[in-house]
Amino acid sequence: MKKPKQADATELLRQMASGERTSAAIVAEYLERLEANHLRLNAAVHVFKDEALAEAKNPRPGPLSGLPISVKETLALAGHSVTAGSRRMPPIHWDTDAEVVRRLRQAGAIILARSNVPEFAMAGETENLIYGRTNNPLDETRTAGGSSGGEGALVSSGSTVLGVGTDILGSIRIPAAFCGIVGFKPASGAVSHQGVWPSLPDSYLDSWMGVGPLTRSVRDARLVYNVITDTPLPPAQTARGLHLIIPTGFEMTSKADCIDAAYVMAQTVLEVAGMVAQERPFPDVSTHFLNLQQLLAAELEKPFYDLLTTTDGQKFSLAAEALKQAVGRGTIYSGLFQLLAVVPILKPRRAERVAEIIQTYDQARADLYQMLGRNGVLMLPTLGILAPKHGQMNRASLRPGVNGTVTAMTYCNTMNLPAITVPAWKDPDPETGLVPGVMLACAPGAEAALLDAAAALEAGIS
Repeated sequence: MKKPKQADATELLRQMASGERTSAAIVAEYLERLEANHLRLNAAVHVFKDEALAEAKNPRPGPLSGLPISVKETLALAGHSVTAGSRRMPPIHWDTDAEVVRRLRQAGAIILARSNVPEFAMAGETENLIYGRTNNPLDETRTAGGSSGGEGALVSSGSTVLGVGTDILGSIRIPAAFCGIVGFKPASGAVSHQGVWPSLPDSYLDSWMGVGPLTRSVRDARLVYNVITDTPLPPAQTARGLHLIIPTGFEMTSKADCIDAAYVMAQTVLEVAGMVAQERPFPDVSTHFLNLQQLLAAELEKPFYDLLTTTDGQKFSLAAEALKQAVGRGTIYSGLFQLLAVVPILKPRRAERVAEIIQTYDQARADLYQMLGRNGVLMLPTLGILAPKHGQMNRASLRPGVNGTVTAMTYCNTMNLPAITVPAWKDPDPETGLVPGVMLACAPGAEAALLDAAAALEAGIS
């Protein structure tokens, strides 16, 4: 399987600036491709054909002017409702755009589509009872990942130029890695959460969630980030002199040889680019992962049960739903049911346990940020698996205990690290043709160094 050759956003902007192409022609091309891909991928839940074609005739000036993009269904769009893929949850109507959407429009981007999500955006596969299942463009028998799986499929297939999603436990980077594109999760406070579902302002989980881009290149990720953040980055520089942090004692599992090969190649590439490799111990990964499961169960159980109360007041019952799931008549997506089913097992028995976990995380973050500093970039495999067949990701990830295939991914959320995954197209799996991802992460405030390193990595492994 070869790397797709569609132009990235930066190249399309150059073509429009030089007069080689117009926004109208580009939007028409992407609409044609999106519509041709729909039956095999089912990635878009709404397509704004007429609006996009009209806007492309005279696009708003700006750094994204005239580019056809997509946004995750859980981002507010004025005049539309967020369903989060749920039949039970009453749709949430929005009269205004989410702040991130407003900034994209202000920058001249043209919203072509909204993308599919798993119900409640809380699974590593994208499927729900309203819109159905999204397939991976690289292999339709496999998952596109989740929860921004629709975005991953749209960008990877060239149906949109770029997309914007959310990431609370890998929801940008999982689809990006599975679909062979770039996915960047900013720090939680770097991009506004206004108008982003779910709203978790009083929960510690809010500090896990980042809003960020899925793109065809690292330079596009920087371009979009500079539009949606309050603190734009300086122009790109070389990675020379940056510290490459190689973790030791980091509990993770790899289930494909190409994942390990890509990781080894990535270290070589970054050292050749002038980064200085340093090994550092990471002994508490398993503890942080087990604490993650407890905190997730404690903080999401009541909000999710409340959200699953129907418009006519019918409350959600796990026992009743279990019977319906058993006979194939469930009222919620099976992935969400699996998550809710393990909540009673994972939920802390002592009320004060939540405060203890939060204190542990806060201390770990402080220590990690000090170690990374402003020029330290941590390197990890994005995931320990390639895109699995449909159904396998949920079975593997929605269970108690330490799952080493996702510990690197979730660590970046619990520690609130900006993190980017880059596809290793030079190290594809010889059997399936799928590509692994290599992930780089940094302390909040060091995003410029992170993207400089990511650009050097991309040049050597993609």
